[in-house]
Amino acid sequence: MTSQGQQGRIAQEMAPDVYRLELPTPFNVGAVNVYLVKGEKLTLVDVGPLTGEAWRALTTGLDEIGVSVEEIEQVLLTHHHVDHCGLLERVRKISGAKTLAHPLAAPYIELDEEFMDFHDRFFTELYRQSGVPQEKMYIIERFHQLINTFSEASRIDVHLKHEQIVPGLPQWQVLYTPGHSQSHLSLYRATDRLMIGGDHIIKHISSNAFIEPPRDRSGVRPLTLVQYRTALQMCADMDIEQVLSGHGEPVLDHRELIFARLRKNWERTDTLRRMLGGGEKTAYELTALLFPTLYEKELPLTLSETLGHIDLLTILHQVDVREEGGILYYSV
Repeated sequence: MTSQGQQGRIAQEMAPDVYRLELPTPFNVGAVNVYLVKGEKLTLVDVGPLTGEAWRALTTGLDEIGVSVEEIEQVLLTHHHVDHCGLLERVRKISGAKTLAHPLAAPYIELDEEFMDFHDRFFTELYRQSGVPQEKMYIIERFHQLINTFSEASRIDVHLKHEQIVPGLPQWQVLYTPGHSQSHLSLYRATDRLMIGGDHIIKHISSNAFIEPPRDRSGVRPLTLVQYRTALQMCADMDIEQVLSGHGEPVLDHRELIFARLRKNWERTDTLRRMLGGGEKTAYELTALLFPTLYEKELPLTLSETLGHIDLLTILHQVDVREEGGILYYSV
């Protein structure tokens, strides 16, 4: 089966029982890949954003494979970001499919109001501590606009955990690969060393270790960059022939790519430490220095990256922190 870029087709056969469907998104990351896996249960891995364009591409791609939405028996989410889960409820209503995902995806998928209130309080405090100007706090509301525009409330029927076998797909094993998202899962099949990696490993871009609220709602945020590095190292130790990513082309040299990303990661940490040599700075100020052309447009992503590198320096006792007026100032 040919790819969309070759002869206008949306679906591409990646293995005898695994098909990639490339769906358009309105986001800077570009198209998202979802995967149809044929097994004991016909499984769709991710569904794309809630847009008419993505829906038409999904139904057209399934038709090219000879499958209809009504035949989907279960949807497995790699994580809860809207470009991967937005069409979930629409697929469920038509097919009656069950949803499988990590339990930490649940409040985002269900649009739990209590959690969303906690989410806003968490980020308000985080951004205030980071020195984000008050006029830029609108990014918290923009998150809600994003969710309400490109997804709708749904539900998760089956919670998945690390190293369990995927229900209905007995050859596939669940891997918990947090960092990009607290709910992020990958799938691995040992028989042909195939991995469906979501946004964990992407060929053309380094996944952002995005800060999210803590699972226990304690206010103590997870160290997402540390999580991401650990999950990458876990995958580097595995025998993987091919990673089918959530965006872009398959990764055929996962170890080489992972080691390059880890090296570049430390280089950015060193860059941030050198920036602090000129005097103490807030996380927001460091973000502006690290990402001068991007930080205003993508502040949640770039600030997450900066805070991740501060976390690494903190673990190594290479940074000092001072609090004044509720704002944290870092120095070396």
